[in-house]
Amino acid sequence: MNAKTPVSEPLSEAELDQLSDFLAGLRSPSALTLEGVDGLFSALIAGPQTVLPSEYLPLIWGGELPDENAFASMEEANATLSLIMRHWNSIVSELEVDSVHVPLVFEVETGAVPGREWARGFMRGVELDRSGWNELFGSNEEGQLITIPLVAGEIDPEWPHEALTEEKGMELIQWMGAGLARSYRHFARKRREDARRVGTQSDPLRRATPKVGRNEPCPCGSGKKFKRCCGNSATPTH
Repeated sequence: MNAKTPVSEPLSEAELDQLSDFLAGLRSPSALTLEGVDGLFSALIAGPQTVLPSEYLPLIWGGELPDENAFASMEEANATLSLIMRHWNSIVSELEVDSVHVPLVFEVETGAVPGREWARGFMRGVELDRSGWNELFGSNEEGQLITIPLVAGEIDPEWPHEALTEEKGMELIQWMGAGLARSYRHFARKRREDARRVGTQSDPLRRATPKVGRNEPCPCGSGKKFKRCCGNSATPTH
Protein backbone atom coordinates (compact mmCIF):
# COMPACT_ATOMS: atom_id res chain seq x y z
CA MET A 1 0.00 0.00 0.00
CA ASN A 2 1.24 3.47 -0.82
CA ALA A 3 2.24 5.17 2.45
CA LYS A 4 0.71 8.41 1.19
CA THR A 5 -2.68 6.86 0.57
CA PRO A 6 -5.12 7.98 3.28
CA VAL A 7 -7.13 5.15 4.75
CA SER A 8 -10.60 5.97 5.95
CA GLU A 9 -12.26 3.65 8.45
CA PRO A 10 -15.55 2.29 7.08
CA LEU A 11 -18.71 3.20 8.95
CA SER A 12 -19.67 0.77 11.68
CA GLU A 13 -22.91 -1.20 11.47
CA ALA A 14 -24.47 1.22 13.95
CA GLU A 15 -23.34 4.22 11.89
CA LEU A 16 -24.62 2.66 8.69
CA ASP A 17 -27.97 2.10 10.40
CA GLN A 18 -27.98 5.72 11.61
CA LEU A 19 -27.32 7.05 8.11
CA SER A 20 -29.81 4.62 6.58
CA ASP A 21 -32.52 5.77 8.98
CA PHE A 22 -31.90 9.41 8.13
CA LEU A 23 -32.09 8.73 4.39
CA ALA A 24 -35.23 6.63 4.82
CA GLY A 25 -36.88 9.63 6.49
CA LEU A 26 -36.38 11.93 3.50
CA ARG A 27 -39.74 12.71 1.94
CA SER A 28 -38.68 13.39 -1.62
CA PRO A 29 -39.62 10.47 -3.91
CA SER A 30 -36.28 11.02 -5.67
CA ALA A 31 -34.19 10.74 -2.49
CA LEU A 32 -31.67 7.91 -2.38
CA THR A 33 -31.47 5.05 0.07
CA LEU A 34 -28.14 4.10 1.61
CA GLU A 35 -27.70 1.48 -1.10
CA GLY A 36 -28.39 4.14 -3.73
CA VAL A 37 -25.90 6.53 -2.12
CA ASP A 38 -23.23 3.83 -2.24
CA GLY A 39 -23.91 3.40 -5.96
CA LEU A 40 -23.90 7.15 -6.58
CA PHE A 41 -20.61 7.63 -4.74
CA SER A 42 -19.06 4.69 -6.59
CA ALA A 43 -19.82 6.30 -9.96
CA LEU A 44 -18.67 9.77 -8.90
CA ILE A 45 -15.41 8.50 -7.38
CA ALA A 46 -14.63 6.25 -10.36
CA GLY A 47 -15.68 8.79 -13.00
CA PRO A 48 -13.57 11.25 -14.96
CA GLN A 49 -14.46 14.45 -13.12
CA THR A 50 -14.06 15.91 -9.65
CA VAL A 51 -17.46 16.28 -7.98
CA LEU A 52 -18.05 18.48 -4.93
CA PRO A 53 -20.56 17.99 -2.10
CA SER A 54 -22.63 20.92 -3.37
CA GLU A 55 -23.19 18.87 -6.55
CA TYR A 56 -23.84 15.44 -5.08
CA LEU A 57 -25.81 16.26 -1.93
CA PRO A 58 -28.88 17.43 -3.91
CA LEU A 59 -28.75 14.08 -5.73
CA ILE A 60 -28.95 12.32 -2.38
CA TRP A 61 -31.78 14.48 -1.05
CA GLY A 62 -33.66 14.29 -4.37
CA GLY A 63 -33.40 18.06 -4.78
CA GLU A 64 -33.18 20.81 -2.20
CA LEU A 65 -33.59 19.39 1.29
CA PRO A 66 -37.19 20.30 2.22
CA ASP A 67 -38.05 22.09 5.45
CA GLU A 68 -39.63 19.03 7.03
CA ASN A 69 -36.34 17.18 6.57
CA ALA A 70 -34.08 19.97 7.83
CA PHE A 71 -31.77 19.04 10.66
CA ALA A 72 -32.86 19.84 14.19
CA SER A 73 -29.49 21.42 15.02
CA MET A 74 -26.06 22.20 13.63
CA GLU A 75 -24.72 19.28 15.65
CA GLU A 76 -27.13 16.87 13.96
CA ALA A 77 -26.34 18.31 10.54
CA ASN A 78 -22.60 18.04 11.04
CA ALA A 79 -22.91 14.52 12.42
CA THR A 80 -24.93 13.39 9.39
CA LEU A 81 -22.64 15.13 6.90
CA SER A 82 -19.69 13.54 8.68
CA LEU A 83 -21.16 10.06 8.15
CA ILE A 84 -21.81 10.85 4.47
CA MET A 85 -18.27 12.14 3.93
CA ARG A 86 -16.71 9.22 5.80
CA HIS A 87 -18.59 6.75 3.64
CA TRP A 88 -17.31 8.57 0.55
CA ASN A 89 -13.77 8.46 1.89
CA SER A 90 -13.98 4.75 2.73
CA ILE A 91 -14.91 3.98 -0.90
CA VAL A 92 -12.00 6.16 -2.09
CA SER A 93 -9.63 4.25 0.22
CA GLU A 94 -10.82 0.84 -0.94
CA LEU A 95 -10.49 1.74 -4.61
CA GLU A 96 -7.07 3.34 -4.16
CA VAL A 97 -5.65 0.49 -2.12
CA ASP A 98 -7.14 -2.56 -3.81
CA SER A 99 -9.07 -1.12 -6.82
CA VAL A 100 -12.07 -2.96 -5.39
CA HIS A 101 -15.22 -1.79 -3.64
CA VAL A 102 -17.92 -4.36 -3.04
CA PRO A 103 -21.31 -2.75 -3.73
CA LEU A 104 -23.30 -2.14 -0.55
CA VAL A 105 -26.40 -4.14 -1.45
CA PHE A 106 -29.16 -5.21 0.92
CA GLU A 107 -31.51 -8.17 0.77
CA VAL A 108 -34.64 -7.72 -1.32
CA GLU A 109 -38.06 -9.28 -1.28
CA THR A 110 -38.69 -12.38 -3.36
CA GLY A 111 -39.01 -11.42 -7.01
CA ALA A 112 -37.20 -8.10 -6.64
CA VAL A 113 -33.86 -7.45 -8.35
CA PRO A 114 -30.90 -7.43 -5.94
CA GLY A 115 -28.67 -4.38 -6.36
CA ARG A 116 -31.24 -2.38 -8.36
CA GLU A 117 -31.10 0.63 -6.00
CA TRP A 118 -27.29 0.54 -6.11
CA ALA A 119 -27.30 0.40 -9.90
CA ARG A 120 -29.80 3.26 -10.16
CA GLY A 121 -27.69 5.37 -7.80
CA PHE A 122 -24.64 4.62 -9.93
CA MET A 123 -26.44 5.67 -13.10
CA ARG A 124 -27.57 8.89 -11.42
CA GLY A 125 -23.87 9.65 -10.96
CA VAL A 126 -23.12 8.74 -14.57
CA GLU A 127 -25.72 11.28 -15.71
CA LEU A 128 -23.54 14.10 -14.33
CA ASP A 129 -21.04 13.35 -17.10
CA ARG A 130 -22.81 11.08 -19.56
CA SER A 131 -20.53 12.05 -22.45
CA GLY A 132 -17.48 11.07 -20.43
CA TRP A 133 -18.91 7.60 -19.76
CA ASN A 134 -20.41 6.85 -23.19
CA GLU A 135 -17.24 5.50 -24.78
CA LEU A 136 -16.62 3.12 -21.88
CA PHE A 137 -20.20 1.85 -21.86
CA GLY A 138 -20.03 1.37 -25.62
CA SER A 139 -16.86 -0.73 -25.53
CA ASN A 140 -17.30 -4.40 -26.37
CA GLU A 141 -14.70 -5.18 -23.71
CA GLU A 142 -16.82 -3.78 -20.88
CA GLY A 143 -19.48 -6.46 -20.58
CA GLN A 144 -19.36 -6.36 -16.78
CA LEU A 145 -19.93 -2.60 -16.71
CA ILE A 146 -23.04 -2.98 -18.87
CA THR A 147 -24.47 -5.07 -16.04
CA ILE A 148 -25.03 -1.83 -14.08
CA PRO A 149 -27.53 -0.15 -16.46
CA LEU A 150 -29.07 -3.59 -17.06
CA VAL A 151 -29.73 -4.08 -13.35
CA ALA A 152 -30.90 -0.46 -13.12
CA GLY A 153 -33.59 -1.25 -15.69
CA GLU A 154 -32.28 1.20 -18.27
CA ILE A 155 -31.51 -1.30 -21.03
CA ASP A 156 -34.66 -3.38 -20.78
CA PRO A 157 -37.35 -2.15 -18.36
CA GLU A 158 -38.91 -5.64 -18.41
CA TRP A 159 -35.69 -7.41 -17.40
CA PRO A 160 -35.39 -9.94 -15.85
CA HIS A 161 -37.95 -11.98 -17.72
CA GLU A 162 -37.83 -14.72 -15.10
CA ALA A 163 -37.03 -14.78 -11.41
CA LEU A 164 -33.33 -14.55 -10.59
CA THR A 165 -31.79 -17.31 -8.55
CA GLU A 166 -29.79 -16.34 -5.48
CA GLU A 167 -26.65 -17.51 -7.26
CA LYS A 168 -27.40 -15.34 -10.30
CA GLY A 169 -28.13 -12.36 -8.06
CA MET A 170 -24.75 -12.71 -6.36
CA GLU A 171 -23.07 -13.03 -9.74
CA LEU A 172 -24.66 -9.80 -10.96
CA ILE A 173 -23.45 -7.92 -7.87
CA GLN A 174 -19.93 -9.26 -8.46
CA TRP A 175 -20.08 -8.12 -12.07
CA MET A 176 -21.19 -4.64 -11.01
CA GLY A 177 -18.26 -4.47 -8.60
CA ALA A 178 -15.91 -5.56 -11.38
CA GLY A 179 -17.37 -2.91 -13.68
CA LEU A 180 -16.78 -0.28 -11.00
CA ALA A 181 -13.15 -1.37 -10.58
CA ARG A 182 -12.58 -1.26 -14.32
CA SER A 183 -14.09 2.22 -14.51
CA TYR A 184 -11.90 3.47 -11.67
CA ARG A 185 -8.75 2.31 -13.47
CA HIS A 186 -9.94 3.53 -16.87
CA PHE A 187 -10.59 7.11 -15.76
CA ALA A 188 -7.52 7.49 -13.50
CA ARG A 189 -5.64 9.78 -15.89
CA LYS A 190 -8.69 11.95 -16.61
CA ARG A 191 -9.36 12.35 -12.87
CA ARG A 192 -5.79 13.55 -12.34
CA GLU A 193 -6.10 16.00 -15.21
CA ASP A 194 -9.39 17.31 -13.91
CA ALA A 195 -7.95 17.70 -10.40
CA ARG A 196 -5.14 19.81 -11.84
CA ARG A 197 -7.64 21.81 -13.87
CA VAL A 198 -9.59 22.82 -10.80
CA GLY A 199 -6.36 23.67 -9.00
CA THR A 200 -6.08 20.70 -6.66
CA GLN A 201 -3.25 18.25 -6.12
CA SER A 202 -5.54 15.37 -5.20
CA ASP A 203 -9.22 14.59 -4.81
CA PRO A 204 -10.52 17.52 -2.71
CA LEU A 205 -13.14 15.28 -1.14
CA ARG A 206 -10.42 13.32 0.68
CA ARG A 207 -9.82 16.16 3.07
CA ALA A 208 -10.88 15.89 6.67
CA THR A 209 -14.62 15.93 7.22
CA PRO A 210 -15.72 19.58 7.09
CA LYS A 211 -17.65 21.34 9.81
CA VAL A 212 -20.26 23.71 8.53
CA GLY A 213 -20.58 27.13 10.13
CA ARG A 214 -23.97 28.79 10.55
CA ASN A 215 -23.17 31.62 8.11
CA GLU A 216 -21.53 29.45 5.48
CA PRO A 217 -23.35 28.32 2.31
CA CYS A 218 -25.34 25.17 2.98
CA PRO A 219 -23.59 22.15 1.43
CA CYS A 220 -26.95 20.81 0.20
CA GLY A 221 -26.59 23.18 -2.76
CA SER A 222 -29.64 25.35 -2.10
CA GLY A 223 -27.63 28.57 -2.18
CA LYS A 224 -28.93 29.59 1.26
CA LYS A 225 -26.85 30.08 4.36
CA PHE A 226 -26.57 26.94 6.46
CA LYS A 227 -28.46 28.54 9.39
CA ARG A 228 -31.43 29.27 7.10
CA CYS A 229 -31.44 25.87 5.45
CA CYS A 230 -30.33 22.45 6.76
CA GLY A 231 -29.07 23.98 10.02
CA ASN A 232 -32.29 25.79 10.83
CA SER A 233 -32.99 24.52 14.33
CA ALA A 234 -36.27 26.39 14.34
CA THR A 235 -37.62 24.37 11.43
CA PRO A 236 -40.60 22.35 12.62
CA THR A 237 -40.55 18.59 12.17
CA HIS A 238 -43.63 16.67 11.09
